[in-house]
Amino acid sequence: MQLLEAMKKRRSVREFNAEVPSKEEIQAILEAAYLAPALFTTKDAHISVITDKDLLRELDAAAVKKFGKMLENMGMKTKTTLYGAPVLVLVSGKLATELPKECEGAKLENLHRGIYWAMGSVMQNMQLRATSLELASCPINTVVVTLFDEPVLAARAGIPEGYSPLCSLAIGKSDAKCEERKPSCDHYGVSYIA
Repeated sequence: MQLLEAMKKRRSVREFNAEVPSKEEIQAILEAAYLAPALFTTKDAHISVITDKDLLRELDAAAVKKFGKMLENMGMKTKTTLYGAPVLVLVSGKLATELPKECEGAKLENLHRGIYWAMGSVMQNMQLRATSLELASCPINTVVVTLFDEPVLAARAGIPEGYSPLCSLAIGKSDAKCEERKPSCDHYGVSYIA
């Protein structure tokens, strides 16, 4: 599948079947993550590939407990945040508590924004690769935010001590078809400055 086709077919799928992607498919998605732009601040990122069904259920339950009311208020009728995905790729990293010497004069919050920007690239690469492999995927923020307040569960999810959860992607197979979409600028204001 060509890149533009993958971009047009990429979408957040929220209905997975029980079929687990192969180790080769998961490895291909991880290799796409490794190709994302990286800043020196992301050199210590860690990736957890979670396929343990009990742990996935526990992560899902913790996120639903924390965000269930909010999801309900948004009109989502689901009682799950992982949508039955058999794989969760969770990326964590070290958030700086003070500025490195090479960043003197900057703000710590700007350093963290750079990390989040880099993680967006990692997520996009992984989701596009999953689409090109005809796998379903969905970025999951509820589990990431939940793990900030659940250190024991975070450790069980493979997040090393001193690291923070940054982003995650649910991956699996789905009976839902990903049809090509036409580009839409509905969510964007565009300014041309000449």
